[in-house]
Amino acid sequence: MPRHVNAEKSSVSLDAMKAHMLAFFDRMPLLCILVLALLLRLSAVWNSTGYLMHDDHFLVVETGASWAVGEDYNQWLPKAQRALGIENPVPHQANLAYPGIVYGVFTIFHAIGLEDPASQMMWLRLLHALYSLLIVYFGYRIVHRLSDRRAAIWSGLALASLALLPNLSVRQLVEVICIPPLMWSTWIIVRTDVDRRTAATWLGAGVGLGLATALRYQCGIFGLGMAAAILWESPSDKRWRALLSIGLLGVSSLFIFSIGQAQDLFIWGRPFAQLQAYFGYNTTHSGEYPQGTWHQYIWTLLGLLIPPFSLAWVFGYFRVTKRHAMLVLPALAFFIFHSFFPNKQERFILPAVPFVIMAGTMGWLAFRDGSRFWKRNRVLEKRILIGSLVFNGLIAIGFTFVEGKKARVEAMLTLYEQQDLENFLAVHVDSHAMPPQFYTGSWERYWTSDEQTDIANHRQVMCRSTTRVFPNYIVFFGDVHLGEAVEHYQDVYPSMRYLKQAAPGKWDRLLAWLNPVNSVERVLIYEIDSASECGEM
Repeated sequence: MPRHVNAEKSSVSLDAMKAHMLAFFDRMPLLCILVLALLLRLSAVWNSTGYLMHDDHFLVVETGASWAVGEDYNQWLPKAQRALGIENPVPHQANLAYPGIVYGVFTIFHAIGLEDPASQMMWLRLLHALYSLLIVYFGYRIVHRLSDRRAAIWSGLALASLALLPNLSVRQLVEVICIPPLMWSTWIIVRTDVDRRTAATWLGAGVGLGLATALRYQCGIFGLGMAAAILWESPSDKRWRALLSIGLLGVSSLFIFSIGQAQDLFIWGRPFAQLQAYFGYNTTHSGEYPQGTWHQYIWTLLGLLIPPFSLAWVFGYFRVTKRHAMLVLPALAFFIFHSFFPNKQERFILPAVPFVIMAGTMGWLAFRDGSRFWKRNRVLEKRILIGSLVFNGLIAIGFTFVEGKKARVEAMLTLYEQQDLENFLAVHVDSHAMPPQFYTGSWERYWTSDEQTDIANHRQVMCRSTTRVFPNYIVFFGDVHLGEAVEHYQDVYPSMRYLKQAAPGKWDRLLAWLNPVNSVERVLIYEIDSASECGEM
């Protein structure tokens, strides 16, 4: 058969396949968007190991995993504090709801015989990935209800695949975990016309708001924005009805929030103990955290949503304030609160991001359809759109392969794989990074030292300790001074034997290059003979 005939047949088959796929997407856009979201998140589940920042690991994973085996890594609970000699234990300022859920997940892992830390984390990421699909689902449904199919598709695609979102969706970030109940609450409200909303509407919406606030206290600010939106949307002659709606929303959300904080009664013997500790801590310690300027989060949002999409979304978001107040005002109240709250960290505004995308998409498309400029420049619009989609796609796919804190995690997994870990000594050379102990599979309280430590004296202290086990591994965290530190320790520990080096990942190197404040370290692991090291004592 002539070659050109084969080429023509191949072209026809590709065109037919493309037409079939487009027809299927046209029939079932939400399903296709959810599949795309799932595929990107599965890539992150499988490839993006480790953790991105301190809180998504040490305040959640280390906490919940240690509780599941009867330990208390952060020493937040009364029993652990009493073991340290504290006669009157005090609540930590952390919210225990989400770590408590993770504790339940790890308890199930142990019950079914899943003990390997790396496997446990993979399954934990998978559960988060599946849960995060609710963000995409509700985002599509909300926009489809308030606008049209086209806006819903664009919103759904953005929530499914925008840059960092697939990776963040599989992380143990409470700022992401609280988003689905917030969106569910919003969906319960907007699926019914303003004049047809009943007591059931507000009681149901309060359940979602209460769940979100139980997970993250700051989500209560969304409730204030919802109250403002209710008043905004109500006719002046029916303000009494608006106030009643606000009351029902408030009662329902407070009731569910109280249930979500019921663990305080069992742990501390009184309600809202952790919430009181949270307010007390922030009253006295807020100045110890990153401050930033009031407009810091504006630039964070514009960067997170990836220009030029971010510019269009923010413009469109404010453009629909009057028409879609229930989408705009709650997130805006949340954003303003964090802009003026002393402690500023980028992840804090993540709960507002889906609302900016949803309202922004509707607002921008409405503006674009009526704009003379964009009507005259469809070619320019198409080029910008294609370039932006390609750029975003590269970031989204690439970020699903990020291995956060690779060297630290690999080093701890190496100790787990040896199957003979008794304890380890963490030596902080050029880095004061906390070892992610969870990955060792052991909760024995490890030893630490740094450049100020008297090595020989510290060895004697560890040998004579009656409460902590002497280490059989020494783990060095650092970079340029690692070799020098190893030589000093070899002079004191004659049984030291090199085991492995864990190198930093590409992502960690990139962060350190962008900002030297982010430490990048190699980790050297040495094995020692505890019997010979302490035999003379």
